[in-house]
Amino acid sequence: MGMDQWILPALLLWPLIGAVIVRLLGQERNAPTTAESMPTDALSRGGPDARVLTLGVLVVEAVLGVCAWLLFDATAPGWQMRTDLTWLPDLGARLSMGVDGISLPMLVLTTLLMPLALLATWQQVTSRMATYGALLLALTSGLVGVFVSLDLLLFYLAWELMLIPMYFIIGIWGTAGRTRAAIKYVMLTMFGSLLMLAAIAALYVMGGSTTFHLDDLLQLSLSLNTQLWLFAAFFLAFAIKSALVPFHTWLPDAQFEAPVIGAVVLGLKVGTYALLRFAMPLFPAAVMHETVRSVVLVLSVIAIVWGALVAIVQPDLRKVLSYASISHLGFIMLGCFALTQQSVEGAVMIMVNHGITTSALFLLAGFLKERSGTDRLDAFGGLARVVPLFAVMLTLSMLSTIGLPGTNGFVGEFLVLLGTYRTEPLLAIFATTGVVFASVYALRAVQRLLFSGLDVKANGEMRDLRGRQLAVMGVFAVAMIWLGVAPQPLLRRMELASSALVERVRGTSLDYAQAATAVNTGANAND
Repeated sequence: MGMDQWILPALLLWPLIGAVIVRLLGQERNAPTTAESMPTDALSRGGPDARVLTLGVLVVEAVLGVCAWLLFDATAPGWQMRTDLTWLPDLGARLSMGVDGISLPMLVLTTLLMPLALLATWQQVTSRMATYGALLLALTSGLVGVFVSLDLLLFYLAWELMLIPMYFIIGIWGTAGRTRAAIKYVMLTMFGSLLMLAAIAALYVMGGSTTFHLDDLLQLSLSLNTQLWLFAAFFLAFAIKSALVPFHTWLPDAQFEAPVIGAVVLGLKVGTYALLRFAMPLFPAAVMHETVRSVVLVLSVIAIVWGALVAIVQPDLRKVLSYASISHLGFIMLGCFALTQQSVEGAVMIMVNHGITTSALFLLAGFLKERSGTDRLDAFGGLARVVPLFAVMLTLSMLSTIGLPGTNGFVGEFLVLLGTYRTEPLLAIFATTGVVFASVYALRAVQRLLFSGLDVKANGEMRDLRGRQLAVMGVFAVAMIWLGVAPQPLLRRMELASSALVERVRGTSLDYAQAATAVNTGANAND
């Protein structure tokens, strides 16, 4: 069928087509589910249920994502499922797409996560469903575009497409402080995006104003100073989006005020993926610059420890999860800049595992909010006796968060710490303390929610997970255990890509160092 020739364009364009269909044809269908119980005006409007239509589009997208996983050849280096189409010939921009072992796991995770999140939050958004569904699908297209783009201009457009729907999702369907949180999110991320756009324009000019393609720009020979300035622009954009300390302040507010599905999407580590895909291979000498690397590694350890410590004292479950996410981001950045194959593979594993585990936890926090109107830890207690299925899933997810062996959280953190210890043993030891602090905030939350006294009588009537919610949580539980026990299929697919990245960054930076030494030696000889 030649699926490898068209599957990536289909993954990118299908959600946009679906967004148009949902917005034009989708109708609201709230609680009523039968013709007898449905109001007459709803019947007279006709048209498909916007939620069902959105789910159908996302399910097709998930099937395409699984097909991409099956088509991928773990033994073949370089880009796979490559697509190059003419787009803006006068500028040299192309619709160039491809995946490797770093982008494929994030692509598949996103396509599978979106329909699961929509199913789990089925009743949590009931107004303006056609607009909501269209924005959700546009957001999906933006995420997919980030993971498959090889042309920097296409990547930038996908990056912006990702921001705009999220702004409206937070600003329209969020909670009381949604407007401030949405504006703060957009202002900070837009600032970083503009810096990145300026750096992309500079690369385009330096490349002869003929191409935006990553493969072509990788061939440029840039001076160290040029690399430092351009890397700073890319890094700031990605660090802000990733919420690396001290650029993290927008994330807890946005995840707290956003609807649950928005909080889930914000937990995806898009910024760290972009760092691995674009900033590090484009500017290897800047990445390996002693000062730059030292600063980023120290910031990473600070994020690990500080995020975990702040999570311990948070009163709301969603705030606990947000600061825990900042702590996990520190592990990812540590793995990226330790620059061993093990640490890079561990960083990608954490990105995938974080998307699974944190999504499950935010959905569980959403279930609490849906049933009781709050997710404050002090508003609950003794829930293990009332909602045992919820209790099992919360406990499993929290154990995964702290990296318990046998869960998916352990594999990534172990690889990062092991790979980091080879080059930065002291920082690896300090980072390990973050695992200890993670145990404190996770077990504290579990204790207060599930095993203290059942002091609020209304909580005794709380409904347990069932139906759609139970099915979705079952999928997350299987993923956490499967990736913890048998991560080899994922690690095997990312092996060649992570090895190539490490070799390029370390090898190219070594060439720069040797060239600088030769210049200094020649200058001394002339003197």
